[in-house]
Amino acid sequence: MTVQMLRTGNASVKGSPVWLWLDPTTRCNLACRLCYTKASHGKDDMQPEDLRTMLTDLDRSTSVSVQSIHLNWRGEPLMNPRFNELLQVTADVMPQAKLQWHTNGTMLTDKRIREILAVKFPHKIFVSLDGGNRFSHDLNRGEGNFEKALLGLERLLDQAQERPDLTIGVYQIDLGEPLEEYDPRFLKLLQRVGHYEKVKPLLPGGAEQAIADVDDLQSQGTLDKMLSEEVLPYLPVPQLPCFWAGHVFCVAPTGDVSICVISHGASGVVGNLLHDGVDRVLAGALAFRCRLADHGRSAISHCATCRKPAGRIFPQHLKPARVAA
Repeated sequence: MTVQMLRTGNASVKGSPVWLWLDPTTRCNLACRLCYTKASHGKDDMQPEDLRTMLTDLDRSTSVSVQSIHLNWRGEPLMNPRFNELLQVTADVMPQAKLQWHTNGTMLTDKRIREILAVKFPHKIFVSLDGGNRFSHDLNRGEGNFEKALLGLERLLDQAQERPDLTIGVYQIDLGEPLEEYDPRFLKLLQRVGHYEKVKPLLPGGAEQAIADVDDLQSQGTLDKMLSEEVLPYLPVPQLPCFWAGHVFCVAPTGDVSICVISHGASGVVGNLLHDGVDRVLAGALAFRCRLADHGRSAISHCATCRKPAGRIFPQHLKPARVAA
């Protein structure tokens, strides 16, 4: 018998690699123009008991190997009043997990930060800040939210000084602004964070970096152009599967698992962790990827117009090995 294994560094682990995106809530307190999940925002909150059930099943499974956990997907995590309990459940069930979560920063009050810091679990917390100054950030996220996000980040950095096991970071959408136009207070905060990531926005249809830079951000029409479908005809649709398909479980509060972070609607659901079990969900996800690999995206309605780049079945740091048993 031949067993499929994955080798990461010097260790070999059984199971298919899975990156978890857990949705604490489908609610959000902002209406960002560049948000790629707003089409599926709703009113559902994940319950700690349900999270415990799902993580326990995943942890016990020999079919999957959880690579990392994002405790966010569609909504603003802190809209769930029990978010700190979700953190504690993750710490209890998967204490060795590589965990991170992202927040828009506007709900980082002193009370919420104390609740978060009370959970003794090493992980990364990212505050999302766009563009680099008040105008660009608020153009996307709404008037007054740059100041709220900076204040939340400051509070978090101040209170987390006694928690060296936590990494506080900034996740910035790059809108092409020159560094000299960045807000000085923002730059000072960047010097204090432990991780700084700057990315191009994810545009309609899964397009990435469709527009290299923004020449005239002062124009209200600039973001409209970035969000316009007119940029898509110039970008070919890859026919091979993207990295996400089959490797990512995007888990809703109901337990439904979507195939990709930009999936909206039932056509992208490959199973339910609360009702179907891990093996059946994994089988659905891998079958979805096989259909893409065998027939191309044009044959799968859910992916037919998606421009997300094709990805390797195994990332560079995970190399497949065939082991005789």
